[in-house]
Amino acid sequence: MITLKDYQERVLESLRDFLRQSAHDNRPEAAFRAVQLRTGRNPMRYLPVEAEGLEPGMPYVCLRVPTGGGKTLLACHAAGIAMTDLLRADRAVVLWLVPSNTILDQTADALRDPRHPYRRALEMACGSVEVVTIEEALHLSRGAVDGQTVVIVSTIQSFRVEDTTGRKVYAQNGAFAEHLLNVPLDRVADLLPGPDGKPLPSLVNMLRLRRPIVIVDEAHNARTDLSFATLGALRPSCIIEFTATPARTKHPSNVLHHVSAAELKAAEMVKLPLRVITRHPSQRDQLLAEALTLREDLERLAITEGQQTCEYLRPILLIQAERVDDCVPLRDRLAADFGVPTAQIKISTGKLDELKAIEDISTQACPVRVIITVEKLREGWDCPFAYVLCSLKETRSATAIEQIVGRILRLPRASTKLHPELNCAYAFSVSDSLPDVLKELQDALVRNGFTAAEAEQIVIANEETALANQPISVHIDPATELDPQAAHVQIPALGGKVQLDAATGEVTILAPLDAEETRTLVSCATTPAAKAKIQDAADRIREARAAYGGGQTATPTAVPPTMDFRVPLLCVREGSDVFEFESTMLLEHPWKLSEKDALLPDYDPSKLPAARTGTLDIGADGNVKVGELTLPYETDFITKLHQQVFQLDQTSAWSAEDLIAWLDRHIDHRDIPYGESAAFLRKAVRGIMSRFGIEDVSRLALDRFRLRDAIDRRIADHRLRERREAFQLFLLPDSALTVSDAHVVDFTQINYDPSWLYDGSYEFRKHFFGPKPGELQDQTPVGKKLTEECRCAQYLDSMRAVECWVRNLSRRPTSFRLQTSTDWFYPDFVCKLTDGRILVVEYKGADRYTQADAEEKRAIGAVWAARSGGRCLFIMPTDRNFIAIDQLIASL
Repeated sequence: MITLKDYQERVLESLRDFLRQSAHDNRPEAAFRAVQLRTGRNPMRYLPVEAEGLEPGMPYVCLRVPTGGGKTLLACHAAGIAMTDLLRADRAVVLWLVPSNTILDQTADALRDPRHPYRRALEMACGSVEVVTIEEALHLSRGAVDGQTVVIVSTIQSFRVEDTTGRKVYAQNGAFAEHLLNVPLDRVADLLPGPDGKPLPSLVNMLRLRRPIVIVDEAHNARTDLSFATLGALRPSCIIEFTATPARTKHPSNVLHHVSAAELKAAEMVKLPLRVITRHPSQRDQLLAEALTLREDLERLAITEGQQTCEYLRPILLIQAERVDDCVPLRDRLAADFGVPTAQIKISTGKLDELKAIEDISTQACPVRVIITVEKLREGWDCPFAYVLCSLKETRSATAIEQIVGRILRLPRASTKLHPELNCAYAFSVSDSLPDVLKELQDALVRNGFTAAEAEQIVIANEETALANQPISVHIDPATELDPQAAHVQIPALGGKVQLDAATGEVTILAPLDAEETRTLVSCATTPAAKAKIQDAADRIREARAAYGGGQTATPTAVPPTMDFRVPLLCVREGSDVFEFESTMLLEHPWKLSEKDALLPDYDPSKLPAARTGTLDIGADGNVKVGELTLPYETDFITKLHQQVFQLDQTSAWSAEDLIAWLDRHIDHRDIPYGESAAFLRKAVRGIMSRFGIEDVSRLALDRFRLRDAIDRRIADHRLRERREAFQLFLLPDSALTVSDAHVVDFTQINYDPSWLYDGSYEFRKHFFGPKPGELQDQTPVGKKLTEECRCAQYLDSMRAVECWVRNLSRRPTSFRLQTSTDWFYPDFVCKLTDGRILVVEYKGADRYTQADAEEKRAIGAVWAARSGGRCLFIMPTDRNFIAIDQLIASL
């Protein structure tokens, strides 16, 4: 099972909030706005899809994830979120659309493989799952659809009537006759009729009946009038797009969440920066030789890396030839003139694709080190071992360079390497204009999902092609200058960073050594001259590493990199131990949920979702029975959707304990023991049955999702009351709260990973991570006036008392935070003053300053400052009263 990265959790949290709010109030436009506001963005207008069959109230959003961000894994979890939070169902039909048949086969194989992380994620999100291709879906039984979640992997083309498969999708198919038995009367009009006027048994009618969740992979390939009309024919419950490049013109995407390059870098998903080397067109052979040499140097580093981490890594060079006809001669030249074994070279073009014969390019048995292509590599090909791109073409199409650049971005095993050179990607290009190449690669990154500002920082020109970590060798006399016994013990202890040839006395340092490791190596020499040689070699390789920049993306800043910027956190002292003050400590006192009131005042089981007036009951066979409907069909999208899902629920006979167990599994209560939760749930269920005279618990089982939400809200109310009482006790002067250096946020050691950067014209001079603070809004959406929060940032940047400051990012584990009674509080700005003190600033608009949430934040901020022994200050200015910040600093 792949553990989700922090940024992936944030993506799914945005989707969950959007679908949950849409399901609750049937206003996707309001839910869309609320999520954008929560993530600090200026809200964009929500645009309902305008196509026949796609109703305006249907939730439709796009999740923008750049290349290498894990879109498929996110889609697996998204399907489960849509099923539980929008449809409020235990199972669903998911239509998973991909851009081509090649991707279809790869996706279906991965989702069906019980050992694959995607399959495990899908099962965790959706429960029991059956995955089929569109061709296999033509034979689906009703039992398969009723008993589990069914994922149908297809291309959008397969649902177009001019396509052969499309005709089968719409054609009469006896396999679907059973699917249309006992169709609710109000659904008949939703189904396509056959020649006799009755619903036609077909795959498309099964989908229309089931209201599929539509997942669109690489959605920019499916955004045409025809595509939307095709989706409308399926009557989806929602459309969730995943793409690196959302549409912006004819059918603009509703981008709900955007993942940034900084987030991917911090999560160790991609190789960044992209280092660029150019040579004049007359120097093609030199460029090729340099690219081959760099690849060999990277492989030597990879071997050293493997000795230290046991990770196998074989860097691969991608060569873009000028023409398809040049590929075979180029391979012959690589073998004859550059000494590359033919077995290590593969060609991937439309005419000759030798990669098809390679089952797994990442195994140690695979010899491939060079791949020659022209326009693009085989669709769906993915190999994080690809590190170096060498383009021998002077004129390149935007699509071709975009495709190939995307191939060298993924970081192997999604984990940072010990050698920073293995955390970068490299591009060699034939050109007489370096700026043109840089612009071309920046544009390619934009088309791979990065913003223009990010691309500008990511692409870095390199004048030198040699790596910083070139091994350095020195010779000492093995007879008079080497202690063989010490070397026998000490060299292996250096973890593969040093090699020794005892016969010749050659000492080779493969990677930088720290001070202790250097002393260990120097101790193997017996004379001052030999010790000096080894010390000098160790210093040179360490200095080269420092000059190379450690493989980190350049972020210009006026702040000295050696500055100490550590901010102590608010803690709780328990005896001699100190722990960070966090939410679990608010519920450490004994409290019993079982003794709380289980009345659900906002839940009425008789008010079921209903689009029209009719009768709804459970027959002796346990199935839902719908009576004759009499009123016109006028309702909102969500109400109608929930009613339709409700009608298809094949709920069998339930006992009260069955329902209680289901509720317990579907309500998050990790802080409450099972015995306590079960007792409370039992009280709630029995109370509802008694209050409304319900004898058969199956009636409640049918409405279990609404019941779950009502109980969940009631438990949350009780939990919040307990937390608030405990929180008030922590605010008292004699509480155990303290500020300790045992728990700090060290801004010099974190990866600053904003979802987006400040895009205003003001040049910040003191922001610790460069002139573009993260997630700082420049202008208001209405009136385009400077935001008050940005005014506050500019004021801090101009203050003499402030040495440097950070725009503190919300919902990041590396950000400064304070615990409130409800959740974490992430103040807007953290400053280091010239006198060494820390100042934390939370700006609050005048309209929100007196709210209970703001009062609680002021209270906990004041406690943090008071318990710091004068080292820390906290302030919440409002109504542009920034002078209060100066007054606070001067007064203490």
